[in-house]
Amino acid sequence: MWRTAAVLAGLSLSLGMVGARGGPAAAAAVADVPTYAASVTARASGGYDVAYRTATGAVALRGLTGTTWTDPSSLGGRLVGGPAITYAAGALHVYGRGTDSALWRRVRTGSAWGAWTKIGGLTLSSAPAAVGRSGGRVDVFARDAYDQLRTRTYRPGTGWGAWTSLGGRLHSAPSAALAADGSLRVAGTGTDSAVWTRTLTGSTWSAWTSLGGRTYAAPAVSSGGSVTRLFIRDAGTGALHARTLTGGTWQDWQALGGTYADGPAAAGGDPAVVLARGADRGLYGGTLTGSAWSGASLAWTPGSPPAVPSALLGTNVTRVPTTAKVAALTFDCAWSNAGTESIRATLQRRNVPASFFFVGDFARGFPAEANLLVNSGFRVGNHSDHHPDFTTIDDATARTEVTGARTTILGTTGTEPRALFRFPYGAYTASDVTLVNGLGYVPVGWSVDSLGWKGTSGGQTTAKVTNRVLAAAKPGMIVLMHVGANPDDGTTLDAAALPGIITGLRDRGYTFTTLDALFP
Repeated sequence: MWRTAAVLAGLSLSLGMVGARGGPAAAAAVADVPTYAASVTARASGGYDVAYRTATGAVALRGLTGTTWTDPSSLGGRLVGGPAITYAAGALHVYGRGTDSALWRRVRTGSAWGAWTKIGGLTLSSAPAAVGRSGGRVDVFARDAYDQLRTRTYRPGTGWGAWTSLGGRLHSAPSAALAADGSLRVAGTGTDSAVWTRTLTGSTWSAWTSLGGRTYAAPAVSSGGSVTRLFIRDAGTGALHARTLTGGTWQDWQALGGTYADGPAAAGGDPAVVLARGADRGLYGGTLTGSAWSGASLAWTPGSPPAVPSALLGTNVTRVPTTAKVAALTFDCAWSNAGTESIRATLQRRNVPASFFFVGDFARGFPAEANLLVNSGFRVGNHSDHHPDFTTIDDATARTEVTGARTTILGTTGTEPRALFRFPYGAYTASDVTLVNGLGYVPVGWSVDSLGWKGTSGGQTTAKVTNRVLAAAKPGMIVLMHVGANPDDGTTLDAAALPGIITGLRDRGYTFTTLDALFP
């Protein structure tokens, strides 16, 4: 906001940080709306298990046998991004990135679930991947704070080894699968939006190799028998595409069609089971046998999103209600992406959560940057489709601005911006608040505007921006900044000031949160 005057199926889930909630898969009701890409693994006895993060923030698990799905069970916890699920020595392992950006794990042995356990040792910047083996070994992969791929191995009897670097630079979470010959393949989306892969044979890793394709989301790699497959969501069309490795030769990419919101999950070789989330928030699944695609079908009808809490109705929220020294950093994303990478890198390397309000035009104009923010686990809100002053438009236009932005944001990045909305220019009437409440949103303003958007041509400097935010420090503060450049002088003062703002607030005893802290 510049001032010249937000067939198969599975659910997505959210895992925990320090003190992550756990508890056996049990009777608690689980919201049935996936919020990130699901993870699927095959059982030795037949059928599949699917894990996902739900709209309520907990990890959920469903089983699939034939065409029959079990009801969802809650594994508790709270994740940033989706989970990874795998079997090792008959035990079911679930991994995820906690809200502290550490790796967390929960294991079911027989029918008994252990507690969530922090693995630690690395600041993750994406959801992990995990591959288990019949002997109990588990290899885990994750992107670090500098976007490089790291791996760590668990071996029965010796425990976890150290994190080691596999290099590269990824713009997505990784995916990995074990082939019948014992080789292990890992894949991810590179900075060029192509799929890149490495293979572990014995104790030797191959070099990174590009398999082409064009995607902004994480790919899915799966293996079974002599067949290995890769699946992606095409960046241009949103359709599923597959590439198959047989006899040491990769076949051409095959279009499977459809329109999906984010990257797929897959298990098996021939046939391969594929799951992907649709723009209607439902999870769709199908099978690829040889080159024959079954087509995708909806696993179950997704439930309704949570209602706006009654305590938040009728108001434009300007602070998180708390007496603790907590700050919420927020960034508006409109017509410029000039400071996006600097801001993302600073937040990621300093392990600071934040919220970004996307204008629909931003998601359409800068899809790679929009997806990278989502892939890095930042919370996204709705900032309208074209950034109009809501006090100057009629209700019908206002509704279209809100719903059009949501459609674009969800369809482009796979993330649900509800229930966060920010009025362009901070301009609204009481009836505008009622209107966005009715569309499922809480309007969120700010406690302090950094004024970085004014640029040097408006009399601002990096020091002035930093000092303005620090001078306004108070519990629950919501800080407004922007990812773009000033249109007159090209400066990105908010990006330049961000390191000093983080350091200064931490020196004053503050921690950071996303705007999800507004919701119970």
